[in-house]
Parts: sequence; structure tokens; C-alpha cells
Amino acid sequence: MVLKKITFPRFILYVIILAMATCPAFAIKDDRPALLDTLMMFFPLILLFNLSYYKYEALLALFIITIFLFPPLFNSENLRWSTIFYSSLYCMAFMSYRRVFNKSGFTIEQYCRLLKLIIYAYFVVLLIQQFCVLVGLPVFLINAYNPTNPWKLNSLAMEPSHTARFVPLLMYSYITIKEIGVKKKYNLKSDFNKDKYIWIAFFWTMITMGSGTAFLFIPIVLLKFLRGRNIVYMALLAILLFFIAYQILPDTIKRTNDTFFATLTLEENKIIEADGSAAYRIVPMMIVAKNVELTKLKGWFGHGIDSSEQLLTETGRLLAAPDKLVGGGMFQLWYEYGFISFVLFVVFSALMCWRKGDWLSVVFWFFLVFMYGINNQMVWITIILLYTNKRFAKLQLKQ
Repeated sequence: MVLKKITFPRFILYVIILAMATCPAFAIKDDRPALLDTLMMFFPLILLFNLSYYKYEALLALFIITIFLFPPLFNSENLRWSTIFYSSLYCMAFMSYRRVFNKSGFTIEQYCRLLKLIIYAYFVVLLIQQFCVLVGLPVFLINAYNPTNPWKLNSLAMEPSHTARFVPLLMYSYITIKEIGVKKKYNLKSDFNKDKYIWIAFFWTMITMGSGTAFLFIPIVLLKFLRGRNIVYMALLAILLFFIAYQILPDTIKRTNDTFFATLTLEENKIIEADGSAAYRIVPMMIVAKNVELTKLKGWFGHGIDSSEQLLTETGRLLAAPDKLVGGGMFQLWYEYGFISFVLFVVFSALMCWRKGDWLSVVFWFFLVFMYGINNQMVWITIILLYTNKRFAKLQLKQ
């Protein structure tokens, strides 16, 4: 009986992490993670059978209440219940994860193996896709593919730019959890030799997938080692990786560089000119941020569901954007649901993700939570993994 109590929660835990951390082509429908969406419909059952209360969960519960109350009370003309229920399902998925984590007997060693397995899976699928492109076969598990850019491949995510975010997050968590397990900093000499295959999988995936986003996140992961003598090694490694990447993907590197400097100008047109793909993640956030406010009722209770899309569509025409602008990150949450909902979710997610003494947890939170909307698996796998890292760190301190 004890074995059953441990095994089933652990199985559910694995399902949640794997479903959140991947989105293979067969699991996609209408540009949505259909398999994850289906699984999330069953997660509320976990809450029904486990009514325990966890610290800080009141923030998430209050957030759910506000997104159910504010739209019908203040913006009934823009009401769409399906969006609200979808947001609440993601919230309940995290609540379910917390409960199965506490009952699963999940260990650091098991977590470490799971992270390695997912990173290797991304690597292997990308290798198969690259082989298919090389020999002219139909590409395995392909999605969001452009034949004019044949080497830009999605691996196990919905699109290449998602892989460029998932894999660094997984690698960062792997390094972090190894440090927590042995209670010392990751040593580039000894630990790198032990982990050489996972590092090869990481660098190959990031450098050869064809996404410019990868070249933003490689340095972020390497910042984990920016201390003492490692600074020299990191500088040399960064130069070497830049040289290799430039030889393989010169256009991608140039776009990434142009986008970085264009973003520093805070001028929307320049960012769109530099790289349209990257601009449609950066520019909407800038525009919506300029339009949030606290001096009016709508600033506190929102303009209504999809109001940010209407704002961005009008602005996109003025900017002559080739495609429809959507998004806005967490500022979209503020604009549509109001400042109260925004604060509740931002504070909740920060408390779950930020770990004392690890400033990179804040960096990942900013890039993968704050810069996205709440109805995105990227946000929730980030919260889940950073929360898991934090929980294991606290458990180790007690030992």
C-alpha cells in the first residue's frame, strides 16, 4: 500500500513535467498543445481528492477569483469564458503538481535523471530531423517549418524558438540540482568531464537548431559559472561558440545582433526592421506597457479580454508590421484584467521561482514568465522547474 501511494503520485508528476516541457508535432492542434490541454482537464480531480492548503497558494486562488469576477463585472462586452477557464486550468495544474510532489517521494537523483532524459530527447529528435533534411526525407515530427530555411527545426517543441527556451531552462535546472545535491558549486573541470555527453547534447541542440533565440540563452546558462578563474574560461568559450555559430548560421547571428542593438533604442520600427520574428515578442510588450495605467478604473480592473490584441492591431498598422502583432507579456495581463490580477500573479510567480543566492532564477523568470502571457506552457514549465529547484534546495538545508 505504501508503494502504491508513492508510485502513482510520482507517475502523475512525470506526466505533468513531460507534458509541460515538450510539445511534439503529433500533440499539436490549431497551434495549441492539444495533448497538454486534454491532460489539464483531469488535473482538477487531484485537487478534489487533496484539499490541503499550501503557503502562498492563496495568491493564486485570489488571482483565479479576480479573472472570473472582473471581466463580467467591468467588461461584459468582451467576455469569453473559455479563455478564463483555460487560464484557471493552468493554475490548477500547478496546484496539482505541488500536491503530487509532496506525496511522490520524488528524489534529487530522479529529478536529475528526468532532466537529462528530456534534454537528450530534444537532442535525438533534432538529430533525426537534421538527417531527414540532409537526405531529403519527410522531416520527422516537424512543425512551424519553412522550406526556405530548412535547418531551422523545432525538435520536440512547437517551434524552434520554443526549443531555444526549453532546453536552456532544463540545462540550468540540471546544473542547479546537481549543485544542490552535493552542496557545492558546479566545477567546470571535474563536473564537465562527468557530464560531457549532456553538454554535447545541449550545445549541439542550441547551436544547430537555427534559432537566433538560442544565442541569447547560451550565455545566460554560462553565466552560472561566471566566478573567479572561470571568467577567463567563459570568455574563451564564448568567443569559440560565437565563431562556430557564425560559421554555421551567419544570417541568424547577424539578426540576433541587430535585434539586440535595435531593442536598446526602444524604437518599435527599428526592432521590426532588424528581425520581424523577434520583434513580434519584444514590440507588443513595449506597446502594451506604454498603455497600462493606475489613474483610471480600467487600469485597476482591465479593458477586457482581447483588448490588448485590438490595441496591438491598430499600432501594428501604424508601424507597417507585415504580420498581426499579438502578446504583451505580463503587461497584457494588466491591460486586460487589471492591476490587481497582475500584481497577484507576478508576486505569486516570483515567490515560486526566485531562489535566494541564485540571481539566474530571476533572469529565467523574467525571460520565460514575465515576458509571456499566462496561457502558455512556457510560463508554467518555468514556474514548475524553478519551484522544484527551490523546494529541493530547502529540503537539503534541513538535512
